[in-house]
Amino acid sequence: MTAIGWPGIVAIVSVAVSFIIMAADWVGPDVTFTILLSWLTAFDGEIITVAKAAAGYGNTGLLTVIFLYWVAEGVTQTGGLELVMNYVLGRSRSVHWALVRAMFPVMCLSAFLNNTPCVTFMIPILMSWARRCGVPPKKLLIPLSYSAVLGGTCTSIGTSTNLVIVGMQDTRYTKQKKVDEAKFGMFDIAPYGVPYALMGFVFIILTQRFLLPGNSSRYAKDLLVAVRVLPASPVVKKKLKDSGLRTQAGFSIAGLWRAGAMTRQVDPDTVLEANDILYCAGELDVVEFVGEEFGLGLVTAETERALTDGQALGDSEATAFHDAGASPYKKLVQVTLTKTSDLIGRTVREVSWQGRFGLIPVAIQRGNGREDGRLNDVVLAAGDVLILDTTPHFEEARDDFKANFEKLRFVKDGAAKEFVIGVKVKKNSEVCNKTVTAAGLRGVPGLFVLSVDRADGSTVDSSDYLYKIQPGDTIWLAADVGAVGFLSKFPGLELVQQEQVDKTGTSILYRHLVQAAVSHKGPLVGKTVRDIRFRSIYNAAIVAVHREGVRVPLKVQDIVLQGGDVLLISCHTKWAEEHRMDKAFVLVQAVPDSSPPKRGRMAIGVLLVTGMVLTQIVGGLKEQEYIHLWPAAVLTAALMLLTGCMNADQARKAIMWDVYLTIAAAFGVSAALENTGVAGKVANAIISIGKSIGGDGPALIAIYIATAVMSELLTNNAAGAIMYPIAAIAGDQLKIPAVDISVAIMLGASAGFINPFSYQTNLMVYAAGNYSVREFATVGAPFQIWLMVVAGFILCYMKQWKQVWIATWSITAFIVFVPALMTLLPHSVQSSIEAFIDRIVEAVNPRAVLQRRRSARAQSFGNIKSMSVGTESRTDGSSTPDVALTFVELPKTGSPSRG
Repeated sequence: MTAIGWPGIVAIVSVAVSFIIMAADWVGPDVTFTILLSWLTAFDGEIITVAKAAAGYGNTGLLTVIFLYWVAEGVTQTGGLELVMNYVLGRSRSVHWALVRAMFPVMCLSAFLNNTPCVTFMIPILMSWARRCGVPPKKLLIPLSYSAVLGGTCTSIGTSTNLVIVGMQDTRYTKQKKVDEAKFGMFDIAPYGVPYALMGFVFIILTQRFLLPGNSSRYAKDLLVAVRVLPASPVVKKKLKDSGLRTQAGFSIAGLWRAGAMTRQVDPDTVLEANDILYCAGELDVVEFVGEEFGLGLVTAETERALTDGQALGDSEATAFHDAGASPYKKLVQVTLTKTSDLIGRTVREVSWQGRFGLIPVAIQRGNGREDGRLNDVVLAAGDVLILDTTPHFEEARDDFKANFEKLRFVKDGAAKEFVIGVKVKKNSEVCNKTVTAAGLRGVPGLFVLSVDRADGSTVDSSDYLYKIQPGDTIWLAADVGAVGFLSKFPGLELVQQEQVDKTGTSILYRHLVQAAVSHKGPLVGKTVRDIRFRSIYNAAIVAVHREGVRVPLKVQDIVLQGGDVLLISCHTKWAEEHRMDKAFVLVQAVPDSSPPKRGRMAIGVLLVTGMVLTQIVGGLKEQEYIHLWPAAVLTAALMLLTGCMNADQARKAIMWDVYLTIAAAFGVSAALENTGVAGKVANAIISIGKSIGGDGPALIAIYIATAVMSELLTNNAAGAIMYPIAAIAGDQLKIPAVDISVAIMLGASAGFINPFSYQTNLMVYAAGNYSVREFATVGAPFQIWLMVVAGFILCYMKQWKQVWIATWSITAFIVFVPALMTLLPHSVQSSIEAFIDRIVEAVNPRAVLQRRRSARAQSFGNIKSMSVGTESRTDGSSTPDVALTFVELPKTGSPSRG
């Protein structure tokens, strides 16, 4: 066998170094692959010529990917997909049915649209829908990404990788004049991709109880947080078991303080009263969400001291988690108590938190040898994790702070920039006759309800959780910039300032939002918006105003502007550039993705996309290509531009040029590996696997696994482009059909499930859901193994695909509809089955297993400490169990001493 020459060695080393750079996330794949390709052309054509290196930039599959971004942008701008998805999703409070309703439509949609735009517009829809249904959003966001990826494996246009592979197959076999081998129809992957997607869906449904994370954060878990039942809370005068609090995922009640007494085991029949203090076990995001929905006010250590000592509450305490848009905290930090801290052994009450550190205790991690109790009674121990609110006197550089705390992390910013904004409820809005919570306007990140102005002139306070929204109501909210964009696209609501916006005469096609900071020495200072005739002078409308540290009046027209005020302005897309040098403003900045939906063009956008897809479906069924998808996408986008579904600027910005550069350069790199013989060497290894075991299946499995592993380290497109020539050589040698080889690579390249940075959609939901890498891997690793087994089965039985279809559809139907059939059983039988399932889940839940091990170690350690301390304490032969227990509760380094 011929040895690899120096060009092959250079190519291997160069690619290996590039892989390391990309895997470590030092430089993005677009830049890395472009530089790598240029480097490989620098050897006078010995590795790859410039002409061959540049060929990938004009590949028809790649061009199709790029111009499909135009189509996706056009239909997204009309708001059509949001309306369809909101209707399809319906309403469900069960995680099982929520996953079914969320995943199936996304899988179907992603089969015909690129998955990245699908996930982009689905994230806010799904988060709002999850809040309305009372389902933790984090239970749905990872499945959203996975379902988009799985749906993309069902057709050749489902993902950019599929289109890339189709283009490479066409180019390779057209050059070899093998016309039949060059063709890959739109549904050629469906016999294998659909069962693959269904079994991935089944895995998520079956494991959602113990693998999918709850509504958690990347920070401390299992916190002890105190909340107060507000007088207007909907749980007042309800039994605990009927309040809905016990059914919230990731949230449990560890104790109740009432009338000077602490109850640790709360009876489910306990009737909740106003001003009860509930001690909750959970994660801060969960408690915050539950508090927002059920009218529970956050209780800090300071507030708890005032409440339990019988002091009167001020108005500032009579708040839910977010009152009048103001968060009950400023900036939360997480810290760990050092082993040498002088706070060890002291209760929270005994520490002068504000005077000494400029901090206020909010929550503390449970365990560490303690029982749950009041925050102020917690005895601090080394390694305790605390959540603290900051005051203006907090300084992280202070020596005293550094000596007592370590691992400082900023958790939440309650003082983030917020705008007061009003939205009017339209006559036939879907939010009518629903509470604010049921309408999906509570619990949305960056969005806080202030009040509701009724059509008759009366006002409903945000603390009234039972009021049902009526047509003509005006809902006042505090929102950050991202939430304002969400509100502008919320069906059935329109901005209070919409009339002013419409009077500017700016077409909705060119309208968006801009932030402009008022200059301290400019002509706007000291004048109201009405007085300066802002709309007439600037041909723009002020939608909302932000003022640092102050809650401005709700009526925009009557606000007296001050220097430093930030105006949120609805204007023409060119307004920011025209007024960048205006002396009235010191900073003008456009708000990304803030263009209002063109609902009047919704039907046109949906019909154009449907027509484009039908050209490919009909052509595939008749085995005749009427029009290639690349020109079809361009023509569809052109019609969207002509009909006003989107404007040219939006079309330009829709193209993801980093994807284009990555794929194009990866084509050249794969060609270099083929030219130098490296691809052939790797292909020989796959060939030897196929020959040694026998049959096409083992070789296809080896191709799938190699591509899947590479997809975890690189991008999916790069993995597919690099693996294709290797796999194609092996396929030609083993006489495996070209379509089968492409299918194996398409499935493998999409299998980036463990690493949140391996796939664009993973990264999007990772940020939106505030996941940790560990949470992603906890779901992704077993999911990846499961799909490897599924893919191996499918690839080994490709000729029996009809039987595989019947089997996978039958399994899916059984898993989906068994819960529905269970509702027909007697309630006692249902409860027994649920209890049995819960026991199984508890037994196999990785988090529960780790928690049990920690508890066992802690108990063992506590017994040893108790024995040793008891021995030291004897002076006359008598036992001192109370002293021993005291020392168990105060674990610390060094010799034991009283706290």
